[in-house]
Amino acid sequence: MVFLMEKKELLVEIKEKTNAIIIKEFNADGAMLQYNSAGEVKGRYHGIHMETVDVKLKMDGSNEWEVKAIETTKEGDIIMMTGKGTGQQEKPMEGTIMGEVTCMTNSPRLSWLNNSKGSIEGMIDQKSGDINLRIYAAPIKEAAPQVAAPMM
Repeated sequence: MVFLMEKKELLVEIKEKTNAIIIKEFNADGAMLQYNSAGEVKGRYHGIHMETVDVKLKMDGSNEWEVKAIETTKEGDIIMMTGKGTGQQEKPMEGTIMGEVTCMTNSPRLSWLNNSKGSIEGMIDQKSGDINLRIYAAPIKEAAPQVAAPMM
């Protein structure tokens, strides 16, 4: 029997800092927030990263989010990104996020990004405002190594 394992290819790492939080709404289910942050992106390309994230923060500590981001590489290429996903409060001032993003660019050098989807995961420190994210290429399925069954 062959089992398939997911292999993740890291595209970029983003290290950013929240520079504004807007509380948009309260209701019985939780709150609607908007985070604006900026930082650096490194990996298959390097540059600056800016984003706005709309977050539905639920009373149980979970959340749903949608992001719009713009990245500008050191060479002047522009990448636009949209995405959505979920998150969970792990500690009193720390949480994790995961989701999916889609990229687009008019850069011939980075045309491989157009309409590509990636999985995103990361950690958020609400106290310091630090956000560390990793974006992976869509998972590649590969066969797990075969192990011979013992003979009976």
